[in-house]
Amino acid sequence: MSNTLGSVLGKVFMHPVTKETYGPMRLPSRHSQFSTLDGNSLDPLAEDPCGNCFTAADDGAVLFWDHETDDLIRLASSISEFVANCVDAPPVESDPAQVKSVWIDPKFAKSIGKRVPKDGWVKKPS
Repeated sequence: MSNTLGSVLGKVFMHPVTKETYGPMRLPSRHSQFSTLDGNSLDPLAEDPCGNCFTAADDGAVLFWDHETDDLIRLASSISEFVANCVDAPPVESDPAQVKSVWIDPKFAKSIGKRVPKDGWVKKPS
């Protein structure tokens, strides 16, 4: 990842028109070209935690590849425009009353002195 893109790690891209967010961004797990379902070869610039990738088109535009739909969405016409629209990820908000279960890595729980079921799932009584 170039130094310019390194500044957006952990951030989300907020589309200037739709205000839809993409990300948060991290270094790509694929370090070389990969193929989309329709055979396009892409070089990943970054990825999100769900396996979707940010990539550059031949004209320099930045695209978002959705791994589930194989859609390529044009986000910005250049890397500089893309970086200019990257912002800190908004905080995750949840209502504790709506949480029915959580998964906690059993090894992590043990390392901090917490007890969880062997499978890691802590469920709220119904």
